[in-house]
Amino acid sequence: MELVLIRHATSTRSRVGIWGRLYDAPLVEGFEEQLAATRAELECLEDPKVFSSPLLRCLETAAFILPRKAVDIVDEFRAYHSGFFEEKTEDFIREHNPEYMSLSYRDRFLRPHFDEESLEAQASRVKRGILKVLGEGDPTLVIVAHYSTINIIAHISSLNWETDTYADGTYDVAEGAFIRKAVDPVAVMAGIRDRIA
Repeated sequence: MELVLIRHATSTRSRVGIWGRLYDAPLVEGFEEQLAATRAELECLEDPKVFSSPLLRCLETAAFILPRKAVDIVDEFRAYHSGFFEEKTEDFIREHNPEYMSLSYRDRFLRPHFDEESLEAQASRVKRGILKVLGEGDPTLVIVAHYSTINIIAHISSLNWETDTYADGTYDVAEGAFIRKAVDPVAVMAGIRDRIA
């Protein structure tokens, strides 16, 4: 089985100034140019099954890259919850918690201090989504999601069960870009079932 993991294109979230990753912002104007190379490279996929986060930026990305394919929404592939900061603006955080802006993904989510969804909780959620999509049995699966979700899926599909390593940036996919991975779905599903919370 092949997994194609696509990170959504740039959204308007940061332009609006909202920090929370669940803010459901559309893609920026001109996103088509950002996604053109990915679309061209993935045109050759033979009858892929397409899955997406429920958030608009992922759905719009999927619709542009694979315009003739139905997209199944997987709620477990949504972005992480930013806790106390979910509905705050970036300006609010700069003013009240300026040190937070410079923290790495690892520093924020291995030991959250503001009720953010921890990396362990994110991985547990994403594992449930992986079980859903791998259970479909299709030879090519396309998943359009967010930075953290893609990292988690890529690690798990490589049979890496060390959750704390998921924050290392091994699968640092740029907005609008993708990675392809060969996967043993039986081994992945068995490993998840052995470990899922």
